[in-house]
Amino acid sequence: MDYKNASEVEMNQLVLPTHTNERQENCLSGGQLLKWMDAVACLAAEKHARASCVTASMDELYFAQQIYVGQVVNLTARVNRAFNTSMEVGVSVKVENLLSGKVQEVCNAFFTFVALDKNNQKQRLTPVVPFTAEEKLQYALANERRRLRIQYPTNLKELALKQNGETESQQWTSLPENVKSTDEKISPFKTTLESVELVLPPHANHHQTAFGGQVMAWMVAACTIAATRLCRSHPQLRAVDEVKFRGPIKVGDRVIIKTMVNNTYDVHMEVGCRVEAYSIGGEVRHVNSAFLIFVAPDKTGAPKILAPLRLDTEEAQRRAREAMARKRLRLEREQIRKSVGPVIAIPWNHNISQLLNYNNVEALVKLYELTKWEQVRSSSGVTLFKCESDSYLCVKATLCVAVPPGEVFALLRNENGRKEWDPLLIKVEVAEVVDDDDEILHMVLENNMRNATKPDDVVLLVSRRIPCDTRDHFTIAYRSVKLTTLPPFPEYNRKEHLCSGLLIKETEGEKGKSTITYINQTTRELEPYVLGDLAGVTEFYVKRFRPLEAFLLKNASST
Repeated sequence: MDYKNASEVEMNQLVLPTHTNERQENCLSGGQLLKWMDAVACLAAEKHARASCVTASMDELYFAQQIYVGQVVNLTARVNRAFNTSMEVGVSVKVENLLSGKVQEVCNAFFTFVALDKNNQKQRLTPVVPFTAEEKLQYALANERRRLRIQYPTNLKELALKQNGETESQQWTSLPENVKSTDEKISPFKTTLESVELVLPPHANHHQTAFGGQVMAWMVAACTIAATRLCRSHPQLRAVDEVKFRGPIKVGDRVIIKTMVNNTYDVHMEVGCRVEAYSIGGEVRHVNSAFLIFVAPDKTGAPKILAPLRLDTEEAQRRAREAMARKRLRLEREQIRKSVGPVIAIPWNHNISQLLNYNNVEALVKLYELTKWEQVRSSSGVTLFKCESDSYLCVKATLCVAVPPGEVFALLRNENGRKEWDPLLIKVEVAEVVDDDDEILHMVLENNMRNATKPDDVVLLVSRRIPCDTRDHFTIAYRSVKLTTLPPFPEYNRKEHLCSGLLIKETEGEKGKSTITYINQTTRELEPYVLGDLAGVTEFYVKRFRPLEAFLLKNASST
């Protein structure tokens, strides 16, 4: 019998005319899709928790394509990881054309749920035990995504303040080619909408609070009206920024939804949405705020160029600045996600430091969880593996050392001690401190290649992570970044690392011992260092690991 995750839930929905939006093409409504996604995520959460669950948040979401009447939407959800009283649920959405049999991806999303006991208090959750390589990968990365969620408001606030200090007049006053005069600008206040919904039993779940998906569907409908007032077309929902629920909405509550277009940029517009709720005689409370991105097709189906807004009040300018900050974050995140092929060193940007660190750790963990590693050789306690990933040669070396993993991590996170065990290192300097766990290093290394006339240097982002539980590793991940204050120097050969790092964990069944795993996704520049080892001619990794072991044994008692 095939293995199936214990929390996994699959839902298949045939798209009917009643599920569509106002467009003539019979497209599935974005709000309806969000309802289905929230429902399947809730079912998976409750399957794991064995208790009632409520939506706490949804990460930013991008829709790859439209879904039409007659197609089948396949939604799969499973719990990736539980954190005390909250859990991350991953949702995958695909669409199937029943006539052709073609299946395409629509989106992937991550929801956070909390479980409630009989008294509607948060309930502690049973830990998730990952089994497959994919489950282990998502389990490890869930903790990184959690760090991103916590840091996101701070990053956005800092970027908005920076945006406030910059001159944005060019972006606010310049017109697209098809807009002939400033008279065609639209005041954002003409797009405002305020709508009230009464929460009835059909809108609620089994513990009489409104489904998060239902609230998001109302939000999409209200934002669509605001977007239509601007474009006078049928806008399509393309993306949703992070949605975080501040508290529950109960049956009988009144829900107030306020929307307005915040800014336009070429073919995209951002619509802001604020959701409030109150009971009869009660105070109005803020439930959540969200920002939805729309495009508006013209008669041919191509995206329309949107006129800029008339930002003639301080409130309109504030909204536009904050929208621009969110746009910059979205663009930079997308650039990082697509940074493959010849792009190795990503330009460093403090505003998205948490995402760059996530990307750094994610790449290392993905390589570690690959199932196609092939053992090449074992010598002096060092075991060497290789595999091909994304057209790159990847090398993995492991060593068991009689030092606890926490002490190994404490010693290796201090790069100043690296000279004692790394024979290639000439010098290492901290170029920039990112936070308590992360920094940017400038390393100068000996070049052992023939005819080398000068040493190599690298500028590396190093991301260090301690485990949340025994299933996690101590992690030290490296990747090249471009720092404007450290351009290539004429006295060095600038090299770039795509992905490398160390994962440290207690050796199974041997308390007080650690298994150190080193992984390198080797670029062409670095292949000569490892090809000899893989062919059995040289012992480059052995020569680095034996001094490393000696360094750890010598210094362990002092940590």
